[in-house]
Amino acid sequence: MKFKIAKGAVESFKADVIAIVCFEKETKKGEKPKPASLMKEDGGVAVDRKLKGGISKLISAEEFAGSEGKSKLIFTAGLVPARYVLLIGLGQKKAFGLETLRRAGSVVSKAAVDVKAKSVAVVFQKERVGEFGTPTRIQAFVEGMLLGSYSFEQYKKEEDRKRSVLETVFLVTAGNAPLFQKALFAGEATGKATNFARDLGNTPSLDMTPLVLARLAKEEGTKGRLHVSVMSEREIRAEKMEAFLSIARGSPQPPVFIHMQYKPARKAKAKVAIIGKGITFDSGGISIKPPKGMEQMKDDMAGAAAVIAVMRVIAQLKPHVAVDAYIPACENMPAGNAVKPGDVVRARNGKTIEIITTDAEGRMILADALSYASDKKPDYMIDLATLTGACVYAVGEKYAAVLGNDQRLIDKLKHSGERAGEPVWQLPLEKDYKKGLTRSIADLKNVGSSRADTINGALFLEEFVGETKWAHLDIASTSWTDEDLPYSPRGCTGAGVRILVNFITSL
Repeated sequence: MKFKIAKGAVESFKADVIAIVCFEKETKKGEKPKPASLMKEDGGVAVDRKLKGGISKLISAEEFAGSEGKSKLIFTAGLVPARYVLLIGLGQKKAFGLETLRRAGSVVSKAAVDVKAKSVAVVFQKERVGEFGTPTRIQAFVEGMLLGSYSFEQYKKEEDRKRSVLETVFLVTAGNAPLFQKALFAGEATGKATNFARDLGNTPSLDMTPLVLARLAKEEGTKGRLHVSVMSEREIRAEKMEAFLSIARGSPQPPVFIHMQYKPARKAKAKVAIIGKGITFDSGGISIKPPKGMEQMKDDMAGAAAVIAVMRVIAQLKPHVAVDAYIPACENMPAGNAVKPGDVVRARNGKTIEIITTDAEGRMILADALSYASDKKPDYMIDLATLTGACVYAVGEKYAAVLGNDQRLIDKLKHSGERAGEPVWQLPLEKDYKKGLTRSIADLKNVGSSRADTINGALFLEEFVGETKWAHLDIASTSWTDEDLPYSPRGCTGAGVRILVNFITSL
């Protein structure tokens, strides 16, 4: 679909669907919801007048309250050029946020599919809504439309695939068109990149090997004029990344270490390193996982997928920030030559690690990647990983966990998460738990004795960041969904793309 900034009266606009919104009226506790009112600002009143009061009559008859996510499709019977009017509830105005608009965008996408619409028109009033100006609202809505239109059907028969015929979305507004176009471009780039990350995470590991991941990173580099280099197993060994290689040992698929680099045209205002965990399939290794749900472990490279997708957006938005992305990628498989519980390996920074379980593999490959990235002296270093199954029990399915050694960096990420619709919850780096990692024949064990495994994992990673300002995002709670969400179908969610893009561009 293509997005276009347009001007004109929405009631006269030639589109298959006109989308108008309404807010839910405030009620006292225990009071019955009141029917919603149409707004003059987005053309709702004018469209209703053309339809001879048809919309307001429907609102009254069906007691449509305008609750968030609720919608009504109304046939216009030729009274206006559009075939349908889509009425969307935004909930109460005091609770309005950018997530409201992303979800509204998803509603529009799904409705367009249902009526086989080729074009949709949506009005954006020029006045601020809450704290949000028109450009910010346009970006969130465009993201929502793209995210809500996603489906992964590459492995289905052609005739069974869902088809959207939607070609054009007109964003009807008045004001600073170049500024709106810039916001549209950012929303489109971010939404498409998130869907790209979803594709990577949903692809079976048979077709998404470390080498395929490296090839796709190179393709993104070519398109975005990024510098991309890929270390082979021999080069990884030369870098003394034995923690990483110990996990790769049991698979016939060769490991790779991917480095993607973006340099701004002007002097960089900051230098950021992002590291994505790239376990393209995680069987647990010798400490093998239970069979139930193991097929989902193709998504254990969701951090790597998000990082590659972020670099796609950065190449398009061109912020004045230098960004280096590092991805250690391999499979974790059992085999006769696989690493075993009780083995001791030496990480790149010289620390020895006793492997208690081979299913704590993510922190092993990230240890060497963090050590490598920190040597390049970035201002900020952020790793993104489906690190611990315990994360969902700590923060639930709506939050990712964030931990780190710099509170200002964490606060920036929390703010970016709120703006991007990817909230994070801070967990403490509790130093008392570290003794569970150090009671070993080696410098460290790869699991701790505390039950707080998400914190244990971050404490382990902290041993490899040196003096760099660092934050760890555990997205094990948000990278996959087993049920359809407002703008994410079952499967890989593309978690981490939007928060990192927002963070980097905010610098």
